[in-house]
Amino acid sequence: MTKTIEQSFIDWESHVFGFGYGTGEDHTIGALKAFFEAFGVDDRPNSYDYRALEGSLGPAVTWLLINTLAHARIIEYGTSPRFAWLTAEGERLKEFVTSKSLDELVTLCTERSEDYNVCYPDACNCGPNGYEEGRKCVNPFWKNR
Repeated sequence: MTKTIEQSFIDWESHVFGFGYGTGEDHTIGALKAFFEAFGVDDRPNSYDYRALEGSLGPAVTWLLINTLAHARIIEYGTSPRFAWLTAEGERLKEFVTSKSLDELVTLCTERSEDYNVCYPDACNCGPNGYEEGRKCVNPFWKNR
């Protein structure tokens, strides 16, 4: 089964932030959306200057997201994460997140049924027979390993 882009986002959000349990998603997804909306250095829309992010999000949220998204391989940098750019996966994630309203994104992540099979970067649960050892999901927001 190939998942939709929306299902891929659900799986990505669950893996990276997934402890909202219907209460925290407005905050974490809202911060993620604001993070991407504050992007843009000169003529490079997929790069950031930490000062612009701090001005928009505040220093604490900025640095929590920089750390989280670097670990998730959404951003990368040369010598300092103060000035960084999106990976290919990050560009796809930014495009998806900025194309939706906050309400749409939160609804995706909070109104799935309990029968939904969440997949992870190292474990696919959507194969023809459910989980298959060694199978990896094709998720546009995860670095192919």
